[in-house]
Amino acid sequence: MRRLTIVVSAAVVAAMVCVAAAPTASADNQAGGAIRDGSPEAVVVVGASGVVASWSGLPRGGVRLRCGYYVFDIGDGSAVITDYPDASVDPVDGGAYVLKCWNQAGHQVLDVLRVFDPADPFAGVAATERAVDEARRRLELPAPRPALNPPGEQLVGVPTWLWLDAPPVTGSATASVAGVAATVTARPTGVRWDMGDGTHLTCDEGTPYDPSRPPRDQHSSCTHAFTHASTRQAGGTYTVTATVTYDVSWTATTGGSGELGALTRSTEVPVRVSEAQALIR
Repeated sequence: MRRLTIVVSAAVVAAMVCVAAAPTASADNQAGGAIRDGSPEAVVVVGASGVVASWSGLPRGGVRLRCGYYVFDIGDGSAVITDYPDASVDPVDGGAYVLKCWNQAGHQVLDVLRVFDPADPFAGVAATERAVDEARRRLELPAPRPALNPPGEQLVGVPTWLWLDAPPVTGSATASVAGVAATVTARPTGVRWDMGDGTHLTCDEGTPYDPSRPPRDQHSSCTHAFTHASTRQAGGTYTVTATVTYDVSWTATTGGSGELGALTRSTEVPVRVSEAQALIR
């Protein structure tokens, strides 16, 4: 175990601890934690008795930042601080410590004075990433409501109109962690139809069919004509799936922003397809 001696006055240390009681965006930036491809930084805080707190981000995976609280004492104008991860302590509410973090490569990326607050055991580390993670968890995107015409049973060779009863709209959610607020926004980019017969279509939300208007006066850019009846399918129907894709991005009050990739929402409907029978008299 190593010990590091920092020559600094007791007054300066006390002042730094007072300021450090409120986590800041700069400390969050020092800790790294940039979000890439939807994978926020993972953080674990380890004490003498084990894990004090951990956050694994999305998707859940291995630890990327290993942190610990370290005691220091001020003697003759110097602060003596334990300087290695296996010497971290179990912090107590209101206690002043040095918070240190190391990345996966073993490089120290954070070394600040903090007053321990059980409400935020990470003391602001990766606050932006944790706020984005929570905002994305709160994001609610409705399942699409597919509609077809003709309603009910379809006929082989007759174009089926496809649309969504409620066009997809942009959704957002906001969360705040350690004084950092993040907003996640999902913007719809298109609708994919899996017709269950091997056909895939990419459309917009489609055009609703209006039964009160003549068919010749209506047009749709999203139609499909089945070529085989569904009698040999499981349950005697094709499973038609409508999937809305959203591009997801985030912004934060720290000024940061980024992309989180794509999210999808899908709905399946069974569709029976029959062949028209010719009647000869």
